[in-house]
Amino acid sequence: MKKVAIHTLGCKLNFAESSTIGRQFLQNGFEVSSSDEQADIHIVNTCSVSHRADRECRQLIRHIHRNSPGAYIIVVGCYTQLQPEEVASIEGVDLVLGTNEKFKIFEFANHFQKNNYPKIFVSEIKKSDDFGIAYSGDADGRTRAFLKVQDGCDFKCTYCTIRITRGDFEQYHASKLEEEFLAFDDILLVADSPTVEQIKDWYKLAKKHNKGFSIRNVEPSVTVRCKDELIDLAESGLLKVYHSPIQSDNPAVLRDMHRSINDAIETMEISRILKQNGVYIATNIIIDYKDFNQDFSKIYGLYDYVSWNPLWDNVWDIKKAEERFEKYLGSGAE
Repeated sequence: MKKVAIHTLGCKLNFAESSTIGRQFLQNGFEVSSSDEQADIHIVNTCSVSHRADRECRQLIRHIHRNSPGAYIIVVGCYTQLQPEEVASIEGVDLVLGTNEKFKIFEFANHFQKNNYPKIFVSEIKKSDDFGIAYSGDADGRTRAFLKVQDGCDFKCTYCTIRITRGDFEQYHASKLEEEFLAFDDILLVADSPTVEQIKDWYKLAKKHNKGFSIRNVEPSVTVRCKDELIDLAESGLLKVYHSPIQSDNPAVLRDMHRSINDAIETMEISRILKQNGVYIATNIIIDYKDFNQDFSKIYGLYDYVSWNPLWDNVWDIKKAEERFEKYLGSGAE
């Protein structure tokens, strides 16, 4: 029996999708091993949020090839959608699949026989009409299941690559994922940006079954419009982890970002109520924004976890982002 090792980089959506890929191999008679074991086939699910993420992907692929020079290496994910030729140029890569193709490995893998040259199958993202339902499970051995409830994003932030790598917005209604929702004790709903409709649908499903969940990437505007449902879930013990990216609590910064000041401030107040009811709350901030002098002490004092985003000045400036990443690491912050 051939062994398959799946290596996942990046966001929770990637982990959910990697698990789905793992189940495909299990269903076809393969053994899915841990990433540290020797395997006949290695699948790398990549991230491409910055040059640093791309570099980590390249280093991982080279590491796999050095340790297992005879292994068949497949690379999927955001990096392959953005830079397929660059990925294919890495020594050892046999197959490069884009967003539309990543769940169709068996159609493209040629019986997993190593090639004299890498094969690339990456189509234009907007042509995708089937992103595939994804959730984590026994294929990756995680105790928390990641259930994908959405692909793409309806927002048009100029610094973000999600619309390029994952395509136009598509959501999965809670009623169609009820079986997967009930299959695991600990569920994290993952999406690039959940909608008001989705929050309200999952609220109804959670109340129907008296079953809790966690959710991430909920924009402040959505948080505010779902305030009653979120507080009710928290008071009922049905909301475990809640993540809403406020980006800043400085009115001048939010105004310059063209983000709602009221929504950000009210989201912090809603988060405070959720926390008082035992919910683990998390957010994102954008550090060192332009020349603004920001004080994040209130945010750090409120939230259980604070992640950061690189500079946003309506241009995705990789050099500036990496400089600030180094500065942030040097500050000893989370």
